[in-house]
Amino acid sequence: MSASTRPPERRPERGAAPGASQGNASSALPTLWRLVAPYRWRALGISVLIAGAAGLSQLGPQFVRYVFDVAIPRGDARLFLWICVALVEYYLVSEGLDFAQMYLSFSFTQDVIRDTRERAYEHLLSLPMARFTEERSGSLVSRVVSDVNALESMIQAGASRIIGQLFSILVVIGFLFAMNWQLALVALVVIAVMGTFTVVFQGPLRRLARKIRGRVGEMTAVATEAIGNIGVVKTFVAERAEFDRFKGESDAYRDLNMARRVQVGMMQGSIGLSSELGVAAVLLLGGWFVAQGGDGPAGLTAGELTAFLLYLNRLVGPVRFVLNFNNVLQSGVAALERIDDLLGEQPESSPSARPFATGAIRLENVHFRYPGAEAWALRGLSLEIPAGATAALVGPSGAGKSTVVRLLSRLYDPQEGDVRIGEHAVADFALDDLRRAVALVPQEPTLFSGSVLDNIRYGRPEATEADARRAAELANAHEFIEALPRGYATPVGERGVKLSGGQKQRVAIARAILKDARILVLDEATSNLDSESEAVIQDALDGLFARHGDVTSLVIAHRLSTVQGADDIFVLQDGRLAERGSHAELLQRHGIYARLWSIQAGERVRR
Repeated sequence: MSASTRPPERRPERGAAPGASQGNASSALPTLWRLVAPYRWRALGISVLIAGAAGLSQLGPQFVRYVFDVAIPRGDARLFLWICVALVEYYLVSEGLDFAQMYLSFSFTQDVIRDTRERAYEHLLSLPMARFTEERSGSLVSRVVSDVNALESMIQAGASRIIGQLFSILVVIGFLFAMNWQLALVALVVIAVMGTFTVVFQGPLRRLARKIRGRVGEMTAVATEAIGNIGVVKTFVAERAEFDRFKGESDAYRDLNMARRVQVGMMQGSIGLSSELGVAAVLLLGGWFVAQGGDGPAGLTAGELTAFLLYLNRLVGPVRFVLNFNNVLQSGVAALERIDDLLGEQPESSPSARPFATGAIRLENVHFRYPGAEAWALRGLSLEIPAGATAALVGPSGAGKSTVVRLLSRLYDPQEGDVRIGEHAVADFALDDLRRAVALVPQEPTLFSGSVLDNIRYGRPEATEADARRAAELANAHEFIEALPRGYATPVGERGVKLSGGQKQRVAIARAILKDARILVLDEATSNLDSESEAVIQDALDGLFARHGDVTSLVIAHRLSTVQGADDIFVLQDGRLAERGSHAELLQRHGIYARLWSIQAGERVRR
C-alpha cells in the first residue's frame, strides 16, 4: 500500500460522549446552583418569606400554654375573648403567608425547570452528529423531558418546604431548650438516631435512583423507536416483538421501583419508630417532672408539658420531612447527574467566524471512519469539483459517496486530510454560514408536522409565500400542491405520511431551492421512486441545473441514467477514487463505470 493511501493510525474520535456519571450529590449540586443562579435574589426573598412563615407558625403552642397556665386558673371571660381574637388574627396571617410562599415557590420552580428544559434541548441540538449515533434518540429525549421533570420534584420540595422545615427545626429547638433543657436533650438524641438511619439508607437509594433514571431512558427509547418506525413494525407483523421489548423494560423499571420502595419503607419505618419512641420517652420523663411539682430541679407545669409535647410534635414532623426528603433528593440528584452529563458535552464549534465564500470543492487525501467503526469509510480520497459545475458521485454501496456529503457539511470531520471550498478548509468557515450554503435533498426526505408551505420554508422561515411558490414551480411540485385539499396550507402529517414518496421528494427539492444555497447536494434523490415519479423529478433537476449556473451541484446516484449529463463523474470504490471523467469518457475506458452501466442497461432492457 502506498503512503498516500495507507490509513493513518487510529486517533480518538471527535465529539465522543463522556462516560456514565459516577458522581454524587456534591458533584451535581454545582450544576443545580448554575441552574438557579439567575433567580438567586428571588430565591432569597422566598427563603425569607418561608422562614418568617415557619417562625410565626411556632407561636401556636404558646397560646395553649397560656390558656392552661394563666387563662384557666384566672377564669376571666374577657381574657378568653381576647385570646380568641388573637388566635383568629394569628391564623389569618399564618394562612396568608403560607399561600404566598406556596404560590411564589411554585412559580420559582416552574421558571427554573422551564429554563433548564429549554437549555438542555438547545444544547442537545448543538451536539456533534457523532453524539447522536452513540445513544438512542428516545434516551436522549428522556434526558430533556423525563429527567428534567424528576428534577422538578426536588426543586419544588426544596423551594417550598425544606427551607421552612429547617428554620422550624431551629426555632422549635430554641423553644424546647428555653422550656426544659433536660427534655430538649432527649429530643436531640432522638433526632440523631433518626439522622443515622437516613445516612445508612442514602447509598442504596442513590444507586437505585440512578438505575431507575437510566431505565426510564431505555423504556422511552424502545417506545420511540417502534412508534417512529411503525410502518416497518406492521409490515413485518412485529407488534408482539416490540411489545415484548417494551414489556421487558417496563417490568425492569417496575422491579427497580419496588426495590427502591422497600429501601424507602425501611428508612421511613426506622425513622418513624425512632420518633414515636422518642415522644413516648419525653411523655414519661416529662410526666415524672410534672409529678415532682414545680419545686423539683426539672419541675414542669401541666401547661408547660402540654406545650412541650406540641412543640415536640412540631419538631418531629419537620425532622421526618427533612430526612425523608433524602428520598426525593437522591432521585433528583440522579436526574441532575444525567442532565449535567448532557450539558457538560462539548457542542459543535467553529475555530473562526469566517463568512462563507464560494469556490471549487476539493478533498485532499481525506481519511475518515465513523465513530465506533473499525472500517474506514474514506481512504486517502482526493477529488476536485469546479465552482458552478454539476458533478456526480457513483459507485457501489458503501463506497463512501454519502460520507463525502457529510464531511462537506461538517456533520463529521475527517481524521486526516482536508475538505476545502475555494481557498479555505470547511472548518475555517462559521458553521452556520457553511450549512446555510449547502442544501441537501436526501434519499429519504424528512418532512415535519405542519403544512406544505411550512416545510418548503423550513430553511428560510422568513421567505414569502410567493418565494415558496416559485421554488415549488422549479421543483415541479406546484401543480400537485395546488390540487391538495387546502393547497399550500395542507398539513403533511408526521414525517409527511399524507404525501406519496414522489410528492415528498419534490417538496424536499423545493425546500432546497428556496434555501438559495451555493452548493446543492442530491443524495440518491430518485432511487426510491417509480419511473414516472423519477422522470418528473429528473425533469425538475435538469431545469434547476440549467437555471442555476452559479450553483455547484453534487449528485449522488445509484442509477447511472440520472447522471449522464454531469460535467464530471467520480467513481468511488472502497473509499477511494477509482475513475473520473464524463459519461462518454468512462464508457470508453471499460472500467468500473462501464461495467455498472452495462449491468443497469441489461436490467432496463429486462424491465
